[in-house]
Amino acid sequence: MSLIAGNLAAVQQLLDDVGWRWGVCSGAATYVYGVRRPIANIDILLPPGFLREMRDLLAKKRFVAQYDGRVLLWRGIKLFDDLGLSGDQRRHPFLLDDQMQAHLRRLPLLGSRVLVLAPEDVIVQKALLTLYAGKDPTQTHRQDLEALLRVQGALLDRDYLQQRMRLCLAEGPISRLLEELGGLTVGAGGSHG
Repeated sequence: MSLIAGNLAAVQQLLDDVGWRWGVCSGAATYVYGVRRPIANIDILLPPGFLREMRDLLAKKRFVAQYDGRVLLWRGIKLFDDLGLSGDQRRHPFLLDDQMQAHLRRLPLLGSRVLVLAPEDVIVQKALLTLYAGKDPTQTHRQDLEALLRVQGALLDRDYLQQRMRLCLAEGPISRLLEELGGLTVGAGGSHG
């Protein structure tokens, strides 16, 4: 884990030095919010269109990264600028837009103070992965989502959660999943308590 911690610190410093908004997401973000399981890698979401620029920044520092046009991988750090998924015959966008950037939090992770997506955003991301990412033999996304709902449920900004679900074009499916997994009712017809 110390190798990933050092690599995270290097990427965090690089991103903060150039002044970009960015956010740790997925499993590492659930870890920050109290879901304890081993961290195998760190996923970072960049603003749309910044992935190629990030590849160039890493290259200037002589950090050799793998890049396939969709993901940039450097020593256990995976960087994305679009985490949208397709399902139910539509695309469900998941981008670091202005609203998501406004909800970023600076929190400790593996010895660094990193920007992390808000728990509401992480819940929507994990719900999208549960619903549309295909077969997950270990059911990690679903387990993370259930645990995150247990740990963060009472603290969530339900209005922002609903807004994020709407922006991802998945309000109905995610609302049903959250109700099923955590008894969390979100939406125009549901209670906010």
